[in-house]
Amino acid sequence: MNLNPLILILTVGSLAACASPTPPSISSQDVESRFAEFERVNMLPRTSIDNLPTGTASFVGSAGGRASGDADGAVIGDMVMNVNFDGNTIDGLINNLNLLDENDVPEQLLGGDLTLSGSEADGVLRAIASGQLTAVGEERIRGSANVTLNLNGNVVTDTTEGDSVTGTVSGRAGGNFDITISDENFYGKSN
Repeated sequence: MNLNPLILILTVGSLAACASPTPPSISSQDVESRFAEFERVNMLPRTSIDNLPTGTASFVGSAGGRASGDADGAVIGDMVMNVNFDGNTIDGLINNLNLLDENDVPEQLLGGDLTLSGSEADGVLRAIASGQLTAVGEERIRGSANVTLNLNGNVVTDTTEGDSVTGTVSGRAGGNFDITISDENFYGKSN
């Protein structure tokens, strides 16, 4: 009788280690749309210093990067970047991060959020996104990793002066899985 609880615990532990990856929260079409929007926003002109917004503006968009290491492909997620033009500070969040395969097909949703912190000076943006991401299932990408990403970019003009942001993303994730993030981007548009 005393062995049954022990057998049950071992079985449940084994199942948890082999759990299926969390299904992605975006489609391949969503990925294509985000890449196309970055290309469009990235071509917009920088906003002149005289035409930058005042106060705080929230820019909603996406951030991601090419992934190499324990996973080859890309990581892409939602971004909200709040820029305080009077105080020259940046805060915000990157979440809903999905791991993509080498063909940019979403494979799994990663758990966790990355917190944005940085500065703005004359429309030039410098921020760091940091936090912990978790993955379930796939043997090479399982457990948790601490993430630090560098975001460098500019305030640009789409339909009104200073209504968008765009730039590059690079950094790494290290822990139970290791990934280097490079050669990708972020973009956002104010409401």
